[in-house]
Amino acid sequence: MTVPEEQNTPHTDPEEHSRETAEMLRETVAGLAVQLRPFPAFFGMSTIQAIELELPTGSGFTPPPELGCVVVLPDGEISELDLKAIPGANGPSDVDHVDEFRELELPPEQYIAYATVAVQLLQEELKRRT
Repeated sequence: MTVPEEQNTPHTDPEEHSRETAEMLRETVAGLAVQLRPFPAFFGMSTIQAIELELPTGSGFTPPPELGCVVVLPDGEISELDLKAIPGANGPSDVDHVDEFRELELPPEQYIAYATVAVQLLQEELKRRT
């Protein structure tokens, strides 16, 4: 009698499983993101291409207070967007902005939460376009 292969393989520890899941989601997010051309504009701003990722209530994660706006970019990277308003050349009513994206180094469990939201939003956008 042979033992099924699943029983011969050692069980993966939870941390390793989380890392593997995060990596699979990273590939999925990137694969979906590159299909969206043009990539959606961030809140209608033609100069920024990004989709905001908000963790739903009850996701099990509360982002740290210092974490700003989390977005997915056209290449599938999940980053923090730092958007600063600066006075424009034509006075106080003229405002320009400077945007900076910072790559996030999230623990696997938190990355999984954001990536799951990214997959849902990217799939919705792809479906909307078909």
